[in-house]
Amino acid sequence: MERSLVNPGRLFWTGQHWINYVRPPGADENSGMVSLWHSHYSSAGEGNVAFVLIGGGSPYRGICTDNPEMAAFIQEWMSGRGGMYDMELEIRQATFTRSGNVLDAPAWTIDSGNDQVIARWSDLQSPELLEAPSPKLREGWDVFSVLFFAHSAQVMLNGHLIAGDPYEVDIWKPSLGGERSSCVFALSETFIRADGQDG
Repeated sequence: MERSLVNPGRLFWTGQHWINYVRPPGADENSGMVSLWHSHYSSAGEGNVAFVLIGGGSPYRGICTDNPEMAAFIQEWMSGRGGMYDMELEIRQATFTRSGNVLDAPAWTIDSGNDQVIARWSDLQSPELLEAPSPKLREGWDVFSVLFFAHSAQVMLNGHLIAGDPYEVDIWKPSLGGERSSCVFALSETFIRADGQDG
């Protein structure tokens, strides 16, 4: 069936999603995890939310945000996905600063008062365009995204580099095929509740 030019669904969320998961070579667990949502539009307005989980001798765990309503929105949306999305994490008031060039090595600085986390993406691959009307990616959702996978990445906590590098994951096989880097950022990501879907 030919799709109409104007999507009849309802906009749920649009913005950017920055993922930086690193681990030492040969390790089975991540040493640093940052999942940052830079929201342009949702029912909670706009703002930034970052799920941060860093291990080692000086661990850091928390949900950093400059909009508590947005943090609650993302928590509810991602609940049931497993991992740190289903952990009991402290909500931390934070400021967010983007730096670097999206063509080279963009970075986010998350300052939560006594602690500062910096996540950086580099050695970027050419962008991949994901267009997945329901049910290709998720049943009931039309999804669009521009994905930049990174061959190199860093996570820093209070000036100290967290040991670890990107690694290959297979979660993209159903949509893009093959394995991809665990460090990626999505620009212009848009979730639309497909026409006829409740909620």
